Amino acid sequence: MLTYKNTLLILVTALSLAGCSGKLDEPQPDTSIDLDRLQPQELPLLLQGAYKPDGVYYQSYPVWDIYSDDIVSIQGGTPAQFNPLGYDACNPTVEDGFGNNRTTASAYKSIGNANIIINYIRSKKLSDQSQVLGEALALRAYQYTRLVETYGGVILTLDTETDINKIRRDKNTEAEVYAAIVADLTKAIPLLKDFTTPNAACRQTAQLLLARVYLQLGKNQEAADLAAAVISSGKFALVNSNYGQIFQFATPAKEMMWRGVDGPLSANFNRYGMYSFYSPAAPFKGNSPGLTWMSEDLVALYEPNDIRKQLLHRQRNAATGLQVTYLLKYSADTLQPAASSYAIYPYIRYSEAFLIAAEASARKGVVDVTYYNQLRAARKASTKSNGDFANAAAFLKELENERRREFAGEGRRWQDMRRFGTAIPFLATKGKDATRLYLPFNSIDIARNPKLTQNKGY
Repeated sequence: MLTYKNTLLILVTALSLAGCSGKLDEPQPDTSIDLDRLQPQELPLLLQGAYKPDGVYYQSYPVWDIYSDDIVSIQGGTPAQFNPLGYDACNPTVEDGFGNNRTTASAYKSIGNANIIINYIRSKKLSDQSQVLGEALALRAYQYTRLVETYGGVILTLDTETDINKIRRDKNTEAEVYAAIVADLTKAIPLLKDFTTPNAACRQTAQLLLARVYLQLGKNQEAADLAAAVISSGKFALVNSNYGQIFQFATPAKEMMWRGVDGPLSANFNRYGMYSFYSPAAPFKGNSPGLTWMSEDLVALYEPNDIRKQLLHRQRNAATGLQVTYLLKYSADTLQPAASSYAIYPYIRYSEAFLIAAEASARKGVVDVTYYNQLRAARKASTKSNGDFANAAAFLKELENERRREFAGEGRRWQDMRRFGTAIPFLATKGKDATRLYLPFNSIDIARNPKLTQNKGY
């Protein structure tokens, strides 16, 4: 029997979650951190490791969009590897070690680093580390949001637990996970400084993430208040001409609030990230097989002058012989200079504040197009008056469509479908039921932790 003294071995479903020594910014499996050796000046490096997307977001990031009615994919694979075709059919497998298992692995690695930072600062009473503590809390909340949206209830680890018998246990409830997320973000907001870079959490990103969570939980007034605070902060601006600037690494736009960044990458960066997944195939530049595109009903929602159409590309798909519409938000050759070596993954954008504020109001029975029109005007789309909508339900349907136009390919559609009540009817068209609202826990996780209860239906 192994014992650990003064050393953290952070295990969740038998994954160790943090790096050690001079590699604190490079979290690796099966390593540990000696708390007696950890110094306050090393916390920023440990925090940097928690931010890293871990090189696997290009497989887990698009899963919920493929799963939804926004994206069509005929890209195949094997059950134990990345298989977009299976997600398009709402038929995930427990063996998928890529799009599914790597969601768990990347999230818990980040959570492990965050736990060490949070508990170290609190145990040492380091009053000069408020920003680092706030970022760690926001990161932990974000990663648990990814997990709860994907699986429902998951194992909560908030302490630096070393007893394997306490770590290998059954999952917490979905309500318990959401309560922990709300608690972390509530504590993080007063600790964090205002926005300076999209590559790190700040006060406004924590506010908008909490607003997103509150909206999903039906706490509409709380969501509206937080969204309004972000809008009134004066730190951001909606893009009104070159929509593609938002998704560039070195962007002059002030709309991307928080993003994941992989890089610098090798010379074949245009084979990386979402570049090769969403881009068209030849003769379009790049290295995509062109097997994933936007659904026709989504494409039909855009007005002719909407600047978001700048990132839609119509091209014949060789496999089907049909003209389809590709999403260019992540296309290296159209949005990135040749020397770019970074892949980005949007987490939170400023435009979401406007749509959360409008939706929260509508869910209280009020039709108020003010925030909706501000976003629409910036995108050069037509605006509306309150009287254009028969009731709040009609306005909510339009807000659902506006979210589709705005966040296509950014991983939010499935949660929107659940909130707007369109997920279960969509599953029925695939011959599936409500058990497919969530993914299964991967077989690797179940094997490592036999106490973990598999989600229903798998």
